Amino acid sequence: MCDLKNKAKIIDILGEEMFNVCLENPAKATAFSWLFSFSIAEFDKANGLDSGISEQLLNIREELGEELCIWCSKNYNGLVNLTSILSSYIDAYENTQKIRNNLKQLIEGADSNNYGARIAPLISAFEAKDGTNSLLELFDRAQINCVQDLWQLLTLTIDEKDNVELIRFITWLREDKLATLINELHNLFKKTRDEEIIRKRANGATFKATSRAYGLTYEGVRQIERKFQVRFDSYILRIMPHYILYAFGKNSSFISGAEIKELLDDLSDIFTYCLKVSNCPTAHWSEQLNGFIIGDGKWYEQLNECKKGLPQIIDYDSIDDIIAAMITNLALPLVFDDTKRLVLVDYILSEKVYLKKRMNLSQMYCAVLEKYYPAGIKLYDKSEIIRFRNYLRELFGEVYLPKYNRAIEKRLTDLTILCDRGKRILPSGIKISIASLRKIHTAIIEFEGNEIMYIELFERFKNELLANNITNQYFLQGVLRQNYSNEFIFTRYSLRRRW
Repeated sequence: MCDLKNKAKIIDILGEEMFNVCLENPAKATAFSWLFSFSIAEFDKANGLDSGISEQLLNIREELGEELCIWCSKNYNGLVNLTSILSSYIDAYENTQKIRNNLKQLIEGADSNNYGARIAPLISAFEAKDGTNSLLELFDRAQINCVQDLWQLLTLTIDEKDNVELIRFITWLREDKLATLINELHNLFKKTRDEEIIRKRANGATFKATSRAYGLTYEGVRQIERKFQVRFDSYILRIMPHYILYAFGKNSSFISGAEIKELLDDLSDIFTYCLKVSNCPTAHWSEQLNGFIIGDGKWYEQLNECKKGLPQIIDYDSIDDIIAAMITNLALPLVFDDTKRLVLVDYILSEKVYLKKRMNLSQMYCAVLEKYYPAGIKLYDKSEIIRFRNYLRELFGEVYLPKYNRAIEKRLTDLTILCDRGKRILPSGIKISIASLRKIHTAIIEFEGNEIMYIELFERFKNELLANNITNQYFLQGVLRQNYSNEFIFTRYSLRRRW
């Protein structure tokens, strides 16, 4: 049996008149397969047709092919069923065309000033409720990013539910969204004086200075600002202006103060000030970005959490690799430069390294040890402490340091563990595995005597300790003291159990 595509051709090509001829007189339909064996005149005479109809039949024969024509001539009942199928198909096709034509008219009616705005933030401002997710999926499927891309919807088959929300959304775009936002913001002011007062407050004036400037009491200014803020909060919920501004902005992860200034001009300072005060759950102010993060801001929280794990000191040459890894691992919606700016806001550049700001003396000591003494520092060596002082000033400038070396050595002792005779290392330099530690701990517990020498433990586990970079008995002592100081009593050459 023919496939639906070929069956559809019958209706398209025969037209209603010729299709009825086939249904009413199958004998004439049989003549389709004979058509090329007759001259046109002979065929007309044999079948009682005029030349116009025979010309149509020739075209039909050419389009359908001999196989389909023969099928039509032998399957009268099939043709009846085919008519029903094709009628349903044509109805669906015409309905699809009607939807497409309607969408086309709606898209043509969208305000051209909205063309450059991004679709996703506009949908958030539109608040399509249950239809929001499906619309986002629909636009994603059509690869529509901006309003000007809406024409690509005409290439899709859209179901009835999506079509209803789509019509509402595109109809919403008939008005200039940015102009509407600005007009609505202007309308929040009841008096010209109120706008001047709010602007003065937005630019940093105190209640006291503002009240003096306008001959009002402190409480009078506060009441004007409070009442305006109530109207502004209602405006935020009703218009969702932060999403609209975000849609017109250039950044894909936030709307910057500079962009707000460009879009709102003289109202930008008032808008920014009031949005900060409003505590809007979908607009989070970032001092580092000098802008609002729009949406739930989860990526910003994840980034800040990740930043806590960064070292106190980062080599200049490695920072770009660290930033690139963070963008990939956290799937950040930020460009490289913005991510780098957010990370380095906590650092200062000193020579060829980035150093965390607001570091206390202990953190500075650790930074120097990490950079210049990865294998440990030999304490109580005057020349070494002088070098340590110089390294510290090289990294951090003229930092106030204790006058006496003994004070520095005491602090370094508290920050480090023993790794050799008179030598100490940061705990981060320990590479021993948890499994190896547990094995040594078990041996101490099972030891017959109450006291065990460090040298004895080292020799018993020498190969495993060397594999973990624990190269001597002093280093082993430091590691055990670091992990089990509350469980054992440590002396110079041995340790004892507390029971």
